[in-house]
Amino acid sequence: MTGSGDFLENLPGRWIAGGILAIYFVALGVRTVVNGRLADFTAVTWAGTTLAFVLLAIAMTVTASSATSALADWQAGVVCGAVVIAVAAVWGSAALLGSEALGPFQTMLSTATIVLVVFMMRGRLLLAWVVVAVNTVIGVIVGPLTGSPTWLNAVLPRASFTMLFIATGAALLLAPQVAELHALSARRRADRKGVDDVREDIAARDVRIRRIDARVRPLLTKVVDGHPVTDDDVTDARLIEARLRDGIRGRALDVPRVRRAVWDARRSGVSVTVLDDGGLTELDTARADAVVDAAALVLEEELAGLSGGDVVARIAPPGRDPIATVGVVSGSVRRRIELTVDGRIHRVVQS
Repeated sequence: MTGSGDFLENLPGRWIAGGILAIYFVALGVRTVVNGRLADFTAVTWAGTTLAFVLLAIAMTVTASSATSALADWQAGVVCGAVVIAVAAVWGSAALLGSEALGPFQTMLSTATIVLVVFMMRGRLLLAWVVVAVNTVIGVIVGPLTGSPTWLNAVLPRASFTMLFIATGAALLLAPQVAELHALSARRRADRKGVDDVREDIAARDVRIRRIDARVRPLLTKVVDGHPVTDDDVTDARLIEARLRDGIRGRALDVPRVRRAVWDARRSGVSVTVLDDGGLTELDTARADAVVDAAALVLEEELAGLSGGDVVARIAPPGRDPIATVGVVSGSVRRRIELTVDGRIHRVVQS
């Protein structure tokens, strides 16, 4: 059976949840427009209520997103700031309008409470009550300026506080289950990533096998058919074996331009070693690609024209600096090119 966490994380669940929020805020917008026309909102009042509407929509979207993982601190900060500013904008708009009736603004204030209820259910009880206190202070200060005899009821609505207390109790009672939900969700994401990594490994292995097969099969077919094996065939076999080692020991650098340059250099008598000690695993994809591209370019340039010597291209272990090096020893040339994590050449050491 699909759990609530799976439902909220999969695409249909997100569409349904997003649709419900969209319907609610469309209804809120329509109600506000109708009430605003009936109450003869001024341009400033329209601007204030529009700002509040946008901020509350943002706050609800952030609060309701990623329901199976805990809210990050920056997300909580966005929600708190948006709700406080929205409530201040609503009260300010009501005060500037000078209408005794607060009904046109009440739905927007109730929406702020709904956002805070969901916020509490996301485990942010203390922050939610801090926002409630701040909103109450704003209402107490600005409420009398509206001229409405019922401003205190709007500041301290019984139904809203009932919702907040119920949400507080529910959040406290459900805290262990919510924590378990977050843990299970994190474990599921890790398992999913592991499966994706395995699939990528299998796909990469299949590509390597097909690539090796394309070179090995003609040679083996030639042997099976009884044709003589030439010196070039033996050289190709050794080069194929070396390339197979590169794919295992220097996996990060197993890219087309490196394979071509290394193949040609080895055929010319250059000893080339390609190593990957895993340093790119700590980098994001963009930086890892930048390092690989830079190392491939340097290796390609260094191998061009060489007819002997030793060349070692290496991705360093995690946490090492430089992240990648290309070393060349050929005749009187002793050179080491060091690369940074953003793919730049840090320095060239020659002796």
